[in-house]
Amino acid sequence: MKNIGVLIYTYNRIDDAKVNMDIIRNVWEKSKHFENVKIIHSFNGERNWYPKKYLENNLVAIKNSWHFQGASDLIDVGIKTFQKKYKNIDYVIVLASDTWLIKPVYLEDILNKMKKDNLYLATCPWGLPERNEIRDVGMAVDFFIVDLKWATKYKMFPINYLDFYKKYEELFLYQKGGNVMLEKLLYVRYLKAVNMEENSVDVARKTAIKKLLDLKDRVPVHSHIDEKGNWIRNMYWPEMGLLTHHEPEPKRDILKKEKISNGKNIEMLLKNEDLSYFNNGVSKM
Repeated sequence: MKNIGVLIYTYNRIDDAKVNMDIIRNVWEKSKHFENVKIIHSFNGERNWYPKKYLENNLVAIKNSWHFQGASDLIDVGIKTFQKKYKNIDYVIVLASDTWLIKPVYLEDILNKMKKDNLYLATCPWGLPERNEIRDVGMAVDFFIVDLKWATKYKMFPINYLDFYKKYEELFLYQKGGNVMLEKLLYVRYLKAVNMEENSVDVARKTAIKKLLDLKDRVPVHSHIDEKGNWIRNMYWPEMGLLTHHEPEPKRDILKKEKISNGKNIEMLLKNEDLSYFNNGVSKM
């Protein structure tokens, strides 16, 4: 297996992040599929929430900004740290802290496919059953995989959310008063990187799709739109072993069912009936 890095990014879901690391160290690395995974944890919450490293190789703490920019800044600083400290890394798996992958064999299949077909990016559209074109809805940023050496050579990162927002804020307000979607902006950065490689916009658009591994097992990410206009997400994909619930109870039940129990914070989650401690009681979303 190629040299693998994992970027976990966190604001306030600190126990999610710790369980995520338990899974990587005790499920991934103790399987036959991965070993010596480098973990960079980028964090922008209050320092007293997470004062020291747990199982990550590097903890990078930065100042918090608002929601969309905050996630972008965390991804940017994490990728930058990989580029600076671990230049031998081939692929970086980017995970939001509350996004867990409990089936390393599935992940290995994705990485083998990327290597075999020389693919640059693995993700899926952030869409709905009836609206699922990645150029329209953008790409999932809670879980994606990027060829780090390719992304570094063709400058896919940094995302630079704030620069983009400042430049086009009035246009977005004029059109519909909406925010800049990180999911769409990151896909734009990917297109620009392919364009830099191909030096042709027309060729780049076709190449971008060819060089992207669409994780169809996760499609659609959202099941429907509720009466308030909110896009309602699916949270669990059993074949992938992908858990994205915001609340701990369903994740605990799945860990029990899958007989995953090793790791200090996994043990704590499994043994406690009262889960109010989890993520310092962060309200459900």
